[in-house]
Amino acid sequence: MSENEAVMRWDPYSLTYDSEFDDFWRGHLARRERRLLLVLGKGFDVRALETARRLRDLRANAEVWLLAFHNGQDDSELRRKRTDQNAEGLAKLFDVSRIKEVDIDIGSAFGSPVASVNTYTQLRTAGDPTQFDDVVIDISAMPRMVAMTTVAVLLKRLDDADRTGKRVNLHVAVAESVSADLKSGQGSLRDQVSFVRGFSGELTAQTTEDLPRVWFPVLGESQSDRLDKIHQHLTPDEICPVVPFPSREPRRGDEIIYAHRDILFDTFQVEPRNILLACEYNPFEAYKQIFEAMDRYRRALSELGGCKAFVSPLSSKLLSIAVLLACYDHLFGDVPGKRLKVGIPYVETAVYADPVQEPDTPFELYSMWIRGEWELVDASAAGALTEGVGDDGPIPAA
Repeated sequence: MSENEAVMRWDPYSLTYDSEFDDFWRGHLARRERRLLLVLGKGFDVRALETARRLRDLRANAEVWLLAFHNGQDDSELRRKRTDQNAEGLAKLFDVSRIKEVDIDIGSAFGSPVASVNTYTQLRTAGDPTQFDDVVIDISAMPRMVAMTTVAVLLKRLDDADRTGKRVNLHVAVAESVSADLKSGQGSLRDQVSFVRGFSGELTAQTTEDLPRVWFPVLGESQSDRLDKIHQHLTPDEICPVVPFPSREPRRGDEIIYAHRDILFDTFQVEPRNILLACEYNPFEAYKQIFEAMDRYRRALSELGGCKAFVSPLSSKLLSIAVLLACYDHLFGDVPGKRLKVGIPYVETAVYADPVQEPDTPFELYSMWIRGEWELVDASAAGALTEGVGDDGPIPAA
């Protein structure tokens, strides 16, 4: 490693999935008495309660923050019915006295995109996460901007608390299914591009307006409209599309590129050699692939004053977490020399269509141990599927 290369915080990492989920959490909860905070979305997704159900079956001592997001519109009968069913199911798992609803206005269909800003504000006043031993964020039923902001806010807050001696574990869970995401009700898009709060990339700052802009759109199915809106907003100098590979479906990456060939190669004039690959089913491997691609541009352009890097999460929820970790690490991690200006642009859904998910939609449950004890202990003691351990020290203040 050269002296100018950044050190990746989540290399090694701790990841547990599917059949090992219960084994990991059973061992984790058995080591000592733990007070858990479970943060999840009040949504209509059929996967909304899977993490809560698994933790309750393991007799986890948990309090719940239920993020109740709304856009001021009346829900359809189907979405309202499924949302109510999920809320009632949660109340059967955990006593209602332990469930706190956190109201989040994500903005009307024709208003400004405020989901990230309002999520940040509401979470900052919801309570003190440092009073818990473990915080578990289940993003399965959260809109993309709510999910990414929730993880970013709590990660930064717990990183800051770590410097005062409060080491709190942070986990991100998701019931992952590409087919279920595609059937969750895509709806229509907003006109405006929004950014995860704190990750604007200084797009409009006059002092850095001459810096080159590099855009990494992480691609999924049917994203042409989002690509067009974000491209017009960013006007990037370089585009590096990221496609899922390896994937559960071996040809998925090829099919995504083929479906977007007109906008990528004819409209955007993307160079085929700029296409990057990111592992679909391992968010930490995808994080490393995205982080390293960003770092190559940082090092190459540092002598010219630096650059701005924008990463758009247009694929699965797992890959969205990979995007967030890569951007967070470049913004706050162990990066020598000149840092990137990092942005996470996205186009939110304005009006959701009815979901066509079936209750028995197959999925895999993932648990990502983002921060806390695993950074200090031996991998065998962590009890997770871990590629080693390490301690990167405190995270600098924002």
